[in-house]
Amino acid sequence: MQWSHPDLPGRRVRLAYCLNLHAAADFEATLAGLRAITLPLRDRLADGRPFGVGVYLPAAVAGLLASPAGERDLDELAAFLAAEGLDPFTFNAFPHGRFHEPGLKRGVFRPAWDEPEREAFTRAVALVAARLNRADGAGGHVSISTHTGGFGPLGEERAGRVAAAFARSASELARLEAEGAPRMVLALEAEPRANAGDTRALAAWMERLRGEAGEAGARHLGVCLDACHSAVEFEPDAEAWAWATRSATPLGKLQFSSALALERPAVRPCAREALLAMEEPVFLHQVTGSGLAGELRVDDLGELAAALASPSAGDWLACDQWRCHFHVPVDVAEFGAGLATTRAHADALLSRALSDPDAWGSRELHVEIETYTWDLLPRPSLAPRVLVDGLEREYRHVLGLLVRHGWERAS
Repeated sequence: MQWSHPDLPGRRVRLAYCLNLHAAADFEATLAGLRAITLPLRDRLADGRPFGVGVYLPAAVAGLLASPAGERDLDELAAFLAAEGLDPFTFNAFPHGRFHEPGLKRGVFRPAWDEPEREAFTRAVALVAARLNRADGAGGHVSISTHTGGFGPLGEERAGRVAAAFARSASELARLEAEGAPRMVLALEAEPRANAGDTRALAAWMERLRGEAGEAGARHLGVCLDACHSAVEFEPDAEAWAWATRSATPLGKLQFSSALALERPAVRPCAREALLAMEEPVFLHQVTGSGLAGELRVDDLGELAAALASPSAGDWLACDQWRCHFHVPVDVAEFGAGLATTRAHADALLSRALSDPDAWGSRELHVEIETYTWDLLPRPSLAPRVLVDGLEREYRHVLGLLVRHGWERAS
């Protein structure tokens, strides 16, 4: 979905949801997910106009499609997207594979950026993206999100290897553009407990990476600002926006996402139990607590339960608020069982982005709704109609924000 503004000629906003919600293990399942979820959602929202999709392809599928053996499948995918009016302008190259499989947890960061498989995966996604998109000459871009290097501190030796890998990837994107591909921005996504856990840390890391990569880095390395991750780290929206767009760093995309929040945990035992009960074996649910004494951090809900059973329980209970990296529907402000969400933070970030196009580093703003945990929510259902209903509610919330800021559907 593309949006324009009468006072901002030449600018546009492009909106999609991320297909990692129904992550596929093979090419046939990728097409099946598009048919079962994306097309019914398009029918409700697109009104006959192009409908954006945030493409997610696991490494095995991306590698196949980028190879000579997958040429026919890639042609089929391109024809399908074109025939159905689907616009694949943004890609998610963070999870290498096994997304939604038990035991993933910290493994979502593997391979790290100093492992050759990460670079190869990113290159394959870029080749697919180049095949599915054309350079439009309007100053736009294709965004490809990835993590910032690895989970936890890298150390100087690893950081050097990771920086070199990002530099090579930027050079590859520059080469593809020189050969006729659209401008592609590899957008680094700060995540709690990663080597760059918030936008401030990412801004410093980007300075090093762009110094390593030179002109290619300035054009092809950018930021993916994830509203859920920023909220979990208690970043004020103004600061998060300023750090994410510092020094004309291109904003590859804004992932519109929402985290769980628990106010005054000391006096809400039922809400604490509800939050701890959401521990599950697939995704990492980092928790940050904030209060007068500063911030407390654990890597997952199970570790929070252990902390609450230890001498440090008092410190956690003294917090004013806990926030948990658990993507919840972006239209919801109150989650139930005494839990709230960080929807207001996501709204504020998008509002800043819509009001500050000079900071984008491109002629367009990519916005991707990324709620991939529908099957883990209370009363879960992945029945296609139920899922499409939920996605439509998310879209209606985001569309309302666009309209309130004066943006209009592009013809």
